[in-house]
Amino acid sequence: MCIEVKRVSKHYTLWKIKGWTRRERQVIEAVKDVSFRVESGKALALIGPNGAGKSTMIKLLCGILSPTQGSIRVLGMDPFKYRSKLAYHISSVFGQRSQLWYHLPPIDTFYLLGRIYDIGRVELKKRMKELVDLFDLSSFLYQPVRKLSLGQRMRCEIAAALIHNPRILFLDEPTIGLDVVARSAVIDILRDLNRQKK
Repeated sequence: MCIEVKRVSKHYTLWKIKGWTRRERQVIEAVKDVSFRVESGKALALIGPNGAGKSTMIKLLCGILSPTQGSIRVLGMDPFKYRSKLAYHISSVFGQRSQLWYHLPPIDTFYLLGRIYDIGRVELKKRMKELVDLFDLSSFLYQPVRKLSLGQRMRCEIAAALIHNPRILFLDEPTIGLDVVARSAVIDILRDLNRQKK
């Protein structure tokens, strides 16, 4: 089992100021009693309106947040407790947060990520070539990220997330703002990758 979530809830406590000297405690339930399992090679989509807790659930699965209640196992590990160790086996793309360096070309981010994940030079070049071909990045690989279109940038974001060959890829709105053609291309590439690499 790749992912196992058992009765997970995540609550936030907010303090509202009431008058000059009083504060009122308010508990926000971002995720409430969620359970699911995902086997290797399967894809799972979290669907719901804004504020339903989808991004919070992905952050819980990545170990960025810890659950208030329940348990999470990703590749047999507690993601919050073993976040550093798990980072070598998972990856994530958050559509509204970039991991690419804004003023540098995508190729520089790929090399940086290769160093971060301790990928040997030969292996890194091999992976980069595969990803550049797969996502058709060659025509803008050396342009600063700030000059790329949103579709080009998102293809680079996903390629960067795959540079260390993760076993699990978490996607949080990776096609936000993309036109229909770019969105369809990204989805097709991800579907093919899922079939090939499980």
